[in-house]
Amino acid sequence: MPATSSSIFDFPEFAPSTPIVAAGRTEAETLTVGSGFAAKSNPHPSGGRYLEATSASSQAGGVFAGARGYYDLTVGYFDETDGQSIMEVLVNGEVVHSFEWNATNGTSIVTAASKAEAFIPQVLLKPGDVIELRGAADGGEPLRTDYLDVSERTPVSDPQDFSLEAEDLNVISGFQVVRNGAASNDHVLQHSSGNLARANFTMDQSGTYDLTINFFDEHDGVSELWISINGQEVDRFFWDSSTGSSIANHSSKAAHVIQGLELEAGDVVEFAGRGDGGEPLRLDSLNFKVSENGNPPTQQPPDLWYEDGDHIVVALNDGTGAFTEVVTNITTDVTHSQNGSVSGGSAFLSADLNGDGYNDFLKVFHSATSVPEIPRDLVSVPFSYDVTTEVYLNDGHGNFSLGASSTERMDVEIYGYAAEFPRLPDDLFKAFDAGDIDGDGDVDYLAGSYHSESIYVFENDGQNNFSLQARSYLELGSNRNEAKLGDMNGDGLLDAVVLNGYDRNSVIVMTNDGSGGMTYVDSIMPSEAPAGNSQLIDLDGDTDLDVLVIAGGDARGIHTYLNDGNGYYVRDWLGIIVNGEYYEGGEIGSVAAGDFDGDGKVEVVTAAYMDEEYGVPRGLRVFDIVDSGGDLEFEEASYDASIVGSVLAPEDYDADGDLDLLIISDGVRMLVNDGAGNFVLSDPVVEDFVTSEYSGAPQVGRGVFHALDEFAL
Repeated sequence: MPATSSSIFDFPEFAPSTPIVAAGRTEAETLTVGSGFAAKSNPHPSGGRYLEATSASSQAGGVFAGARGYYDLTVGYFDETDGQSIMEVLVNGEVVHSFEWNATNGTSIVTAASKAEAFIPQVLLKPGDVIELRGAADGGEPLRTDYLDVSERTPVSDPQDFSLEAEDLNVISGFQVVRNGAASNDHVLQHSSGNLARANFTMDQSGTYDLTINFFDEHDGVSELWISINGQEVDRFFWDSSTGSSIANHSSKAAHVIQGLELEAGDVVEFAGRGDGGEPLRLDSLNFKVSENGNPPTQQPPDLWYEDGDHIVVALNDGTGAFTEVVTNITTDVTHSQNGSVSGGSAFLSADLNGDGYNDFLKVFHSATSVPEIPRDLVSVPFSYDVTTEVYLNDGHGNFSLGASSTERMDVEIYGYAAEFPRLPDDLFKAFDAGDIDGDGDVDYLAGSYHSESIYVFENDGQNNFSLQARSYLELGSNRNEAKLGDMNGDGLLDAVVLNGYDRNSVIVMTNDGSGGMTYVDSIMPSEAPAGNSQLIDLDGDTDLDVLVIAGGDARGIHTYLNDGNGYYVRDWLGIIVNGEYYEGGEIGSVAAGDFDGDGKVEVVTAAYMDEEYGVPRGLRVFDIVDSGGDLEFEEASYDASIVGSVLAPEDYDADGDLDLLIISDGVRMLVNDGAGNFVLSDPVVEDFVTSEYSGAPQVGRGVFHALDEFAL
């Protein structure tokens, strides 16, 4: 089929009624005239009449009445020698052929010698297609048009749905096939070299399709992809998720839909783009569905998980933000106190560990029940204990079974200052976050130890057995240490952002050497108490990950670590200090960031920011991040005094295309977003729970633990 292009003419919307027959001739004078044509009699045209221009530009057309198929079109006209008219042939508004009437032989009037034909081969036509003739007369040649012939049909088979794995595309440049267990066929097409990655394939059937592009939209970069048909761009979009995960796993899976693509056999479909930061443009698969003008599919809304007393609970989302709680058989090993609280216990991380698309659990614990007393004349003493990592695999319905268990012997030095007031189990060893740290396609995890001044990386052998891969020196604080993984320097590797506990009270960035070794880069100390409630997100719009935290102490408030792109702190402070002098009752609560109003920029939300003594009442506040004379600052955009609590976990829970929030407020509720950053407080969505995991608020994890169609009626 000939390539299409846009018309040079600007006519109003046109709805012709003349039927254009297949395998026959339609006389031009029978076409519906839109503008600038009139029928004239003459003995030389085939039906004794033709269309002739009556103005500078002219338009006529009809509606195709044949069966779907490929047809050759022929336009008969009189190409006189006293002008150079032009004509376009269009199908459904797209130009399939254009030509000049530039004969130099023949005659300057309508005679048999000036007859001419324009031939347009293999045009796909369907019943109801609008065929137009548009043209401009020139000089003494008034665009005399005789007929439109349509050939016998070349049949075309009915289109069928089909899918392609991205790794099966023809790579032109910059892409390579990389193994990934979360991908649909265990592999992705990943931008790995050069400034531009390109891949394509050639259609072997024709039809109108809705194309779903499945990819991994990680939150540690803003990649870009564009799609072209025969060299003409048809769509472009950014991979700009601020939620999900910083690695290619089920939490970062995403889909983009292009509706109504008209494709013909032989068309070349190309995908081109650039990775950004730690997001190296990972394409998973392509689904072509024969278009029915339906709504595009949406990404499955996340489920929840949390520690509740003695067990891990998953709360399964029905797709609307309504949750069904399932108490799992995974025990937490916490210690209960008389006041109803719990402490200690094992550490839990959730990720897709077997590549089936569902979140599983890592349970990490150690064997030590005490640490040795250290004589004052010694700095440290040797100590050994065992770290056990258990993997609980999900059956896709929120039921879990033990899939693997591995134990690593830890031979360490215990330092005297740390052993003086031991807080077990966490100060000796605690797992912080899971991700593909060494880049081999499986899930590893990051851990730390106050007692032995260490950050650890435990490596997955690909069969969910874990062993110590690397130890990096770092003086952690006592209690309330935590860390997250994210690409802070744009090299594609997961780095560590460590929130140091008591007496250290700092936010530290450590970069990954590719084999799990972490090197200190930079740090800030927001306040005299530990920071918490961290979120890695691009706050300032420069495409690298920044860090958002809250902190207690004299400078309690909202604080940020603005990244220069290499992991170093930009020395421009952005935050809110509630009060410079600590007093009982002043709280910041928790904080969450995301693009809540759909403007492409990040907003920050808190619902417990208060300083009653200084006239700052509690309530839900939404802050814009604005540029004030070259400096960034928080600017309050809205305030609702009726909503108070600890916000957390920004996600699209009700699948309406915007970010909602959870809030701890007389139970666990949802803040339902109207798409413009205005929130409505829901009824409780899950029961109150008792947990030992706090970071500004009780911790709630997200993931996909079941197939959404389980809830289909």
